[in-house]
Amino acid sequence: MKLLAYVHLRRIYNPTGAGRVARNIIEQLDLLGKDEIRILSDRSDHQEYIPKVGAPWTEFRYHDFALGTSLQQGRWLFTDSPVAESWWPDAEVVYCASESYVPTRRARSVVTLHDAAYFEDNALSPNFDSWRQRAKWKILYRKLDRKVDMFHTVSHFSAERLAHFFPGMRGRLRVVHNGVTERFFLPPNAAGEAEIARLGLDGRPFILLPGGLSYRKNADLVLKAWPTLQAIHPDLLLVVSGLCDPEYLARAKALGPSVLLAGFVSDDTLCSLYHAASIVWFPSLYEGFGIPVIEAMLCGTAVVASAASSLPEVAGDAAMLVDPASPARHVEALDALLRDDAARSALVARGLERGRQFTWKAAAAVLRENLADLI
Repeated sequence: MKLLAYVHLRRIYNPTGAGRVARNIIEQLDLLGKDEIRILSDRSDHQEYIPKVGAPWTEFRYHDFALGTSLQQGRWLFTDSPVAESWWPDAEVVYCASESYVPTRRARSVVTLHDAAYFEDNALSPNFDSWRQRAKWKILYRKLDRKVDMFHTVSHFSAERLAHFFPGMRGRLRVVHNGVTERFFLPPNAAGEAEIARLGLDGRPFILLPGGLSYRKNADLVLKAWPTLQAIHPDLLLVVSGLCDPEYLARAKALGPSVLLAGFVSDDTLCSLYHAASIVWFPSLYEGFGIPVIEAMLCGTAVVASAASSLPEVAGDAAMLVDPASPARHVEALDALLRDDAARSALVARGLERGRQFTWKAAAAVLRENLADLI
């Protein structure tokens, strides 16, 4: 198969979320060794980020455009030109590794859609930025609904919600669960442990909150629940990894030294944080998949997460799932696990077993079968 993959290259450098998915799925498709894969990309991003990302991305053959990502996407969206075959006439499948549109002439088109968050009533903060993004995505998704041959999404929950808002997509949706980066199948390394020490966490009991503080990650609940839990366990820290929205940053800092804002961390550091944490807390309001839940499980740490969106599907019976609207229920769940070694151990055992099911190699193999079915 001749596969032309459109990738937002800036997202695959130190990737999170959609960027992590795009990077891993393309790398694993390449490792399968069955297809000729070329990358369609923004020229300036190619020049800036690919030397930093390294192999195998430095080895791919690229077809670059000079217009810039936003302008090029606008041109494709509103003029349906230039078609993908302008860069590679022999392309058989054009795959957008995240929510984008690339017109084609003969090649079949496939797009990854992670979730329907921008169309839900309560998934995102009700502000102007969210409204503007929803308006933009309505235009994009309506175009995709008319033009794309197949959609890849990451959970049955996302598939159902996408089909709810865009019924015409239903028959073209294919679910392929995300995987977890190999780093989290391995023990901590020296670099990660050194960062743990630098953060002052050696020997300190802490709960890890991956993904930062934002409306979607249920920051309001976290900031209400934490003072209550910390009063019960005064030696306990809350370590927040990932970027925080400014509106929540000041509120978190106001809670004092019991909250450590680690910011963006490398996978080495994140792996060490997962291993060292007493519990990983993921009370998110809305997730298309929720990779941190599986990462934590593979690192042998019990998880408390929201009983919302895709999280029950992903976690199964290997996490404690709690009402995302109840700070008191989250405090009760965290407190109970902190006091009950046997309950934590049982979750850890189930989590390790469940986590091993989610590999990028398996995900790429299923996606590749779906792509091949188109030609």
